[in-house]
Amino acid sequence: MKIDLTQARATVKELAEELEALDGTEVIERPSCEARRRNSHTSRTLLHLAHLGNRVSVEIMSVYHDFKLRDNPPQGSDH
Repeated sequence: MKIDLTQARATVKELAEELEALDGTEVIERPSCEARRRNSHTSRTLLHLAHLGNRVSVEIMSVYHDFKLRDNPPQGSDH
C-alpha cells in the first residue's frame, strides 16, 4: 500500500496560492458601495480559505483512517 496524498497536496497548493493572493489586501473603511463590494469579496474569500483548510484536514483524515484500517484490520468477536 502506498499512501496517496495527491488530493490533499492539491488542496494545500490551492490554499497557499489563494492565501498569497489575499495577503496584504487593503480593507476600505469608508462607507461606500465600492467599499462594501470589495470588503464583501474579501469576506467571501476568507470563508473560502477556511473551507479549504477544513477540506484538506478531512482529506488527510480520510487517508489516515484508510491506513489505520489496513494497519489494524478489525478482529472477529470471540463470543
